[in-house]
Amino acid sequence: MPECYKMADQLMATMPPARRFTKVVLGGYMRLFHGLVLEGAENVPRHGPVLVLLNHASLLDVPALMVVDPYPDTVTVVKASLFKLPLVRWFLKQWNAIPVERQGRDSTSVRAMLSVLRGGGVLTVAAEGRRTRSGRLEPINPVLARIAMSADVPILPVGIRGSFEALPPGALWPRPRKIV
Repeated sequence: MPECYKMADQLMATMPPARRFTKVVLGGYMRLFHGLVLEGAENVPRHGPVLVLLNHASLLDVPALMVVDPYPDTVTVVKASLFKLPLVRWFLKQWNAIPVERQGRDSTSVRAMLSVLRGGGVLTVAAEGRRTRSGRLEPINPVLARIAMSADVPILPVGIRGSFEALPPGALWPRPRKIV
């Protein structure tokens, strides 16, 4: 068995039950409907601190990341308005989500992000600070760039392919497209 799969099995055993359940349910959907595949798992650090920066082109990016995330306590940064949706809020709480108000400055969220990283944790955030409308990677959010520099932790870039084609902005239903 490859080392990355052994690591994933060991870490899965330490995850809270609700988080394991979420990974199993979302994993079934993402693998069956979207053929979700993880490439490069051998490059993932075994533990934090680490700042995971991902491209964000679709609403399917976060579920895809939840499925392949090997860490038992990853903290995810999401827009605050998602916490108004009860089912979504439950999923986000399983990933210790930090809500961020995107209008103006949200110093409370910035302090929370730095606290996670300085405490040796794993923080996941969209590099652009929002979902793109074009499906292409846009410039990194300047506030996030400052957080990355001041935290002085390893950065793990994660590229998600296929999610934009599977669920582009404005689409009501996902399409069966491969996500890598």
